[in-house]
Amino acid sequence: MESLDLNKYIGTVTLSDGVTVLNIPKLSVAKLIKIVKWIGVDGSKLYKEFQGLIEDESLDDLEKFAIILEELDEQQLVKIFSIALDLTPEQTLALDPNEMLEVLIIYVDKLDLGKTFLLVGELYKKLFKKELPDLKAVINGFIAERQQVVQQAIQQAQATNGSN
Repeated sequence: MESLDLNKYIGTVTLSDGVTVLNIPKLSVAKLIKIVKWIGVDGSKLYKEFQGLIEDESLDDLEKFAIILEELDEQQLVKIFSIALDLTPEQTLALDPNEMLEVLIIYVDKLDLGKTFLLVGELYKKLFKKELPDLKAVINGFIAERQQVVQQAIQQAQATNGSN
């Protein structure tokens, strides 16, 4: 027990006013359960709402992502941050984008997010009897799609230059 880290925070971010300091709390079990619950309940509702869009093969992943972000309520976008930071959605929305990025950097530096995501996925599966999307597969698919678009553009440019 003596070796337990009882510090509740993993870092701080000085807000853009230059004075206010936001303590970045650790992710507790209670917070992780709240995040999993949000993913399972609200996330499932959002998935159902956008399922047709997600399955639409006429749109690439970037277009789908942009449309979904455009349609989401701001409070839905910041819910996970609100849970992690112990802030209301309104307080979280008041943070500027650079402050949010600093928060993300602290979490990435201090946590094994890969392991955390894996464990959240396992908990989600046990609670909701569903699989979370494989984030690595989604990212790899997106990268492969972007590479294909770039290759097509290069080939088009070469064909155009060759015909001139």
